[in-house]
Amino acid sequence: SIIIPSSVITIGQESFSNCSSLESITIPSSVTTIGYKSFSYCESLKSITIPSSVTTINDSLFSNCTSLKSITFPSSVTSIGDESFSFCESLESITIPFSVTTIGPRTFIYCKSLKLISIPSSVTSIDEGSFSDCTSLESITIPSSVTTISYNLFSDCTSLKSITIPSSVTNIGPRSFSNCTSLKSIIIPSSVTSLGEGSFADCK
Repeated sequence: SIIIPSSVITIGQESFSNCSSLESITIPSSVTTIGYKSFSYCESLKSITIPSSVTTINDSLFSNCTSLKSITFPSSVTSIGDESFSFCESLESITIPFSVTTIGPRTFIYCKSLKLISIPSSVTSIDEGSFSDCTSLESITIPSSVTTISYNLFSDCTSLKSITIPSSVTNIGPRSFSNCTSLKSIIIPSSVTSLGEGSFADCK
């Protein structure tokens, strides 16, 4: 375990990367920036609270934290970076605050235990592959602020049974629902003008 003192304002990139026995860490409210991959491959880390002084979850910040079950986001966070929770295979649920406007590419890819996620209406962009291979995800609501279902967004979500696409969406990207083998029904609104290649490929 580690307690970071309140004199620290920045945690540099890869600061605790590959600290495979690290179970807990306390981040003070003095910290405003947590760098790229700071906690990646901390395979024993089970939970973490991010202080309200932080506004950005940087790329790959918690990637491959395979024991991480929960995380608390402050309402100060506006963006969640690329692959920030990729391969967090124990993460079961996550609530994104209304301050967040952007979810980066492959943010939750291979989060195989993720069953529940709430996306607020503040989110306008969900980038490619964000929920790919979330094999326990059964349902998800896309807010009406989103206009594009990105490439590979829900591919290989083999437990996904239903989804509602809001009428704000105009584009469903390539392979966005490919290999969603449990998907039984989907309503495509009349606002959609483009269906990408393999959008529903292998939806048996």
